[in-house]
Amino acid sequence: MKVVVVMDSFKGSVTSMEAGEAAKKGIEKAYEKSKAPSVKVLSIADGGEGTIEAIFYETPEKIQKSQVQGPLFGEKVWAKYGQLDEKVVLEVAETSGILLVEKEQLNPWEATTYGLGEQIAQRIKAGARDFLIGLGGSATNDAGMGMLYALGVRFLDSNQQSLGYQLKDMASLAQIDVSQILPELASCKFKLASDVTNPLLGEQGATYIFGKQKGVKLSEMAEIDQLLQNFSKLTKEVTHTDYVNYPGAGAAGGIAFSFLSYLNAALVSGFDEVAGLIHLEEEIAKSDLVITGEGLLDAQSLMGKVPIAVAKMAQVYQKPVIALAGGTSKDAYKCNEMGIQAFFPTIRRIASETETLQTATTLAAIQEAAEQLFRFAQLF
Repeated sequence: MKVVVVMDSFKGSVTSMEAGEAAKKGIEKAYEKSKAPSVKVLSIADGGEGTIEAIFYETPEKIQKSQVQGPLFGEKVWAKYGQLDEKVVLEVAETSGILLVEKEQLNPWEATTYGLGEQIAQRIKAGARDFLIGLGGSATNDAGMGMLYALGVRFLDSNQQSLGYQLKDMASLAQIDVSQILPELASCKFKLASDVTNPLLGEQGATYIFGKQKGVKLSEMAEIDQLLQNFSKLTKEVTHTDYVNYPGAGAAGGIAFSFLSYLNAALVSGFDEVAGLIHLEEEIAKSDLVITGEGLLDAQSLMGKVPIAVAKMAQVYQKPVIALAGGTSKDAYKCNEMGIQAFFPTIRRIASETETLQTATTLAAIQEAAEQLFRFAQLF
């Protein structure tokens, strides 16, 4: 029997790769006294954190790091990037990610995407022209203002005075100057990997849907949304494009909007892009059983999240799918209607949120759940 394990990350505790390896250990432990099935672990992501790790899981030597501005002004980070033939793979979560900021330090007015633009400029200087950008997991809500600044775009107030590149500077923004933008960008190709379909503005936009987790207060949402509206208006004046309502423009705090407007980028499904690069479909086709999972299996999982995307792919080849999840909601049964034959929670006792998010606790729970599942399977 051949088993393919492709787990999503358990947010806040373990990566996709760590979760998959834990499940593999559990499966192998269940067969200590008999021949274990062949287990293939694949790391997966949908454009958010872990995208680089997933793509280069079997070729980690192709991953490098460069030092850039982090999401907090004045703090440097070493951000990963990967080289895939002529294509450079970058990840917003590496330069401007929410996991790089302590919860009490989250501040949308200060958080910046400058580091992403800085890393793009570094790679352009090194000769790169083809980019895949993983969107998601950002700590920012600046619509890519910081990124654009690092690429040569300048922002002016009503007196033609230069402004900074943080969200707080957007309140004084009256003009956008693209005359100094890196000329090499005209020959660059940008593909954005994301499964977010939200527009830039409004109740379904970047601020209202994702702002809270980045530190946006409820009382600030209307104000920030208005600032982004002004930014989009000024952007239209200089780019003669209008991506405000484009599905996905609100991804990563609106970074996608600036990529689309200024860099002629293309938005693609993050899951499909990563799955293609790791040959997931081919591996599923050759398997007898697929194990997937995530931190919480619920109705939201139906909205294109990894477990359901994996299940849909497996359905094409009539492969059974079992999901392991940190927790399951009352409506998780709907996942059974979408190709997941059975799901099992890995948390088996009442525990505090702090304990359940601990890496060691999560890995042990995944391993034990996989072991018990395959011990049961041997009874038949």
